Amino acid sequence: MKWEQDVYCIYLLMFPSIPMTSSYDQILAIMRKRCSIRYFSDAPVDHESLKKILEAGRISPSVENVQPWHFHVIVDTALKTKLMETSCYGNFIAGASVFIVITCDRLSSAEAHCILWNPKEMEYSCAMAAQSMMLLATSMNIGSCWVSLHHGPAHSVMQLEGHQVVVGGLMLGHMKKSDEATPCEHQRKPMESIVTYHEKPKKKTGR
Repeated sequence: MKWEQDVYCIYLLMFPSIPMTSSYDQILAIMRKRCSIRYFSDAPVDHESLKKILEAGRISPSVENVQPWHFHVIVDTALKTKLMETSCYGNFIAGASVFIVITCDRLSSAEAHCILWNPKEMEYSCAMAAQSMMLLATSMNIGSCWVSLHHGPAHSVMQLEGHQVVVGGLMLGHMKKSDEATPCEHQRKPMESIVTYHEKPKKKTGR
């Protein structure tokens, strides 16, 4: 169709290096490939790969664009072990090449252009940053896993200031060969059980 050809030409002019038909499939494939990896090989995550993963977190969306996150990159085994003792179910943290503790800076609310009626939205923003980093890591064949932390002990171990809230942690590392060869099988609820369409009521026609 002529209009489809026109749209395609405009797209090529605006984004000459991005395939038009593959973006959706590529992103969905990465999302399906991502799974929680708790045990890693001894190979370290190199600094350049780590920077790319952190960049994905940096450019994530946040409420009123206040970007409340701070990423504490931990490679020291002793500190990872201490944090392992504060985690809810992360007794494997020390085995990760990198452990990123994500904190939310409550003072960031002052940078908002309007009142944040729900301050928890800043912590939700940090969770979105974590998701971005996990997907980017997956695209680089680097394993990841979210870890919940007891806020009090982790806060003390990290010696954080009072306005910093511990949101959680992200383990990163290269997968073992056995995990690389085994595809993830996500068990997810069917679409019809989680989606409700609230459509505009149809107008009744008089007789």
